[in-house]
Amino acid sequence: MATKQILYVEDDNANQMLVKLFFKKEPFEMTGVDNPDDALELMKSQPFDVVIVDLNLRKEGDGAELIREMRKLSGYENVPVFVFSGHDIHSFKEYGIEGMISKYFSKPVGKKTLIQAVWEVLGTEQNQT
Repeated sequence: MATKQILYVEDDNANQMLVKLFFKKEPFEMTGVDNPDDALELMKSQPFDVVIVDLNLRKEGDGAELIREMRKLSGYENVPVFVFSGHDIHSFKEYGIEGMISKYFSKPVGKKTLIQAVWEVLGTEQNQT
């Protein structure tokens, strides 16, 4: 199986390092960036199989704007997107990206929950080692 590529957009370095550790033993390669501009530039230059976005990056709703812009990019119309937020799902709905995401997670998200969700959206069986 080819290594699946995950892009994680998170402006909190501690959270970014933690999620990277979650995937250390998984057959995924994770690239982390801390802002929407860098994320869009990376997406234009290489394909990602899953994109994980913190909803509140530099300012409230920045992650939502990133998702809207991402969906305009060729090849990213249907890439699974996970949203992380410190807010509940009701606050999240105001950003108008409900139909653009695959999964929503309130922070903090557990390792097992996140890994299982990635396996599910990629349509592959989880490695049980």
